[in-house]
Amino acid sequence: MPSMRTAIPLLLAILISCTPLRAQPAGGPQPTPPPAGMAEFQRMKYGFFVHYVWGGDAYSATVNRDGSMPAGLDDLADRFDAKRFADDLAAMGIEYVVFTAFHAGMNVLYPSQAMEKWRPGHSARRDLLGDLIKACKAKNIAVLFYTHPRDGHDFSAGDQARTGWAPTGSADPDFKKFDRQKWNDFINDIYGELVDRYGNDIVGLYLDEGSGAADSQRVVDYPRLRKTITAKHPHLMMMQNDYGSLYSCDIGNQEIFYGKSFASPDGDSWNSYKIPISIVVGSIFWAAFPEGKDAPAQKSAKVGFNKWIHYSPEAMFRYTVLQAGTNTDGGGVLWAAGPYPGGGWETGVLDRMKATGKLVQAVAPSIKGTYPSTSYPTAPGKRIADLVWGVATQSPDGRTEFLHVLKAPAGSKSLSLPPPADGKRFSRGFLLRNSKPVTLKQTSAGLELALPAVDSWDRLDTVIALEVAPGSPPQDIALWRPFRASSLDGKSYPMLAVDGNPSTAWRSAPDDPAPSCYVDLGEVRPVSRIEIQGSLPSGAVLEAADNFEFSNARRLAVDPGAKTQELKIVRATYGAGQKSADVTGKLRAAAASGALSIKVENSLVGRDPAPNITKELKVEYILDGKPETATVGEDGTLTLGTAPAWAIELPEAVPARFLRISRKQPGVFSIAGMRVFGPAQ
Repeated sequence: MPSMRTAIPLLLAILISCTPLRAQPAGGPQPTPPPAGMAEFQRMKYGFFVHYVWGGDAYSATVNRDGSMPAGLDDLADRFDAKRFADDLAAMGIEYVVFTAFHAGMNVLYPSQAMEKWRPGHSARRDLLGDLIKACKAKNIAVLFYTHPRDGHDFSAGDQARTGWAPTGSADPDFKKFDRQKWNDFINDIYGELVDRYGNDIVGLYLDEGSGAADSQRVVDYPRLRKTITAKHPHLMMMQNDYGSLYSCDIGNQEIFYGKSFASPDGDSWNSYKIPISIVVGSIFWAAFPEGKDAPAQKSAKVGFNKWIHYSPEAMFRYTVLQAGTNTDGGGVLWAAGPYPGGGWETGVLDRMKATGKLVQAVAPSIKGTYPSTSYPTAPGKRIADLVWGVATQSPDGRTEFLHVLKAPAGSKSLSLPPPADGKRFSRGFLLRNSKPVTLKQTSAGLELALPAVDSWDRLDTVIALEVAPGSPPQDIALWRPFRASSLDGKSYPMLAVDGNPSTAWRSAPDDPAPSCYVDLGEVRPVSRIEIQGSLPSGAVLEAADNFEFSNARRLAVDPGAKTQELKIVRATYGAGQKSADVTGKLRAAAASGALSIKVENSLVGRDPAPNITKELKVEYILDGKPETATVGEDGTLTLGTAPAWAIELPEAVPARFLRISRKQPGVFSIAGMRVFGPAQ
């Protein structure tokens, strides 16, 4: 375990207590700010992704029930039935929806002064988005808006000239002629107006990547766009389909339409993901085929439609459970389809979603509003077919673990589990469906659970709730929680600071004039110890608050700074003999904080460089000026150096929801791990 720079003496000398934490800042009651988008999204596990799109002459998208095209953007917008749409989502049991603000050709679904200034005729006269928000709010369904910040290739020649786009016939502009400044002036006007109109009523925005090469920074000034989006609405989270770079977004999204493992209707063969995953259950993300037409026979020139696969509600439900147990970034699964103008869905979509929703609702507390379990974690990438018994989730406060038994023990009403990975102790267990007690025996060897004599395993999912006993060891309440930052270095992302893996780190951009970051614990919690592993410049301030604006911040400590070890990776290879791959770059990136701890496995390369052969990692490195070598076998762990850590002990527990580290001067932050603990119960 790394040595700690204990901060108790420092606290006695420089701890500054500002106004005590309270519900509202001084000056009387203030308007309640919107919920912190990342925190809300991270607890949601059952969503729906909808494209409702007018593409004009450039793109054929949403069709009428008979397969014909709407008469235009206003026709598409005017015939959208917001109440019926929200009623349908409620019947599906959906927690949240990602809905199109603009997509093909950037035809916006609301009256936009900004769009009319730049591109007259490309905004709807109806405020469809406002009507949607109102209808969804009435059903307690959260809303995010999908957007596309680099869609100039679908514009007319005149609109391309007005916005700085230089056409090439592909998704990319002609970069020799492309006016990047003008394009970004345009999109920042559009996004600024969008968040001004709706920012207080939505969880966040989805930004389409638009390039499979993950090089969209050539088109979009993402740091500028992030500032525009969050300037007045810092609570908004930002999500993007992930092709290898998230630019300035918070989390990625995987889009699936009948590809990869989802080409099979067998839900037990579908891979899970740490990021939210959008899975088509109609023809594509929008209504693209006439009512009653079951399987597309042709392929679009712009979108390759695969054969329509009718997933069963049972498979969809079980996969929703699997994602709830593995999806550490939040959002779970978003089933995807689009409505027709006037209402209605493609063949079977609504019926299957309603049936799935009923199954989810029967065990809703163990899926909706949960985090993956820390007692029985399941690694992303696992399939139900790979599991021994199932997966687990936990309540946001960490006081209840939910065991989802997806593969029941054959011929037995008992289930044996290993000891909880986080050391929790449980006081009792019961079946979630009927509250009947489950026999629970916990020893150093693990857990023994037995169903009541009159009950049997559910063929889809038996959920056992375990209550955490008083006196359980304190837990890291920052693990997998939303982590926001003032900047990114382009290679690492904020949530790497709270992923429980010290080999990954968030780093601020070198040109950040005043770096800062904060973790959202989800609710006000008592905090007694904070550990920050990595490298911070001297003068970094740690504060606590109960709101993301830090209007009532309480200073906890100031970091005096410490010398970071100098670790340089000279060369690193993984494999066996001639069948080895160079992983120098990967290890250098992981060692940026002056230390390295990394699992030796095929993920270092992304493939198996030497199938059926025992592999090893060989590293040449320099630590504090001294050349060294190390060799670690497959499935082992390579550890080099010791990352400095700042430990803050609070003599009296401080109530806080948000913990922020900031500095008013430049200086690169590198945080490999931030752990937060409450007092022992």
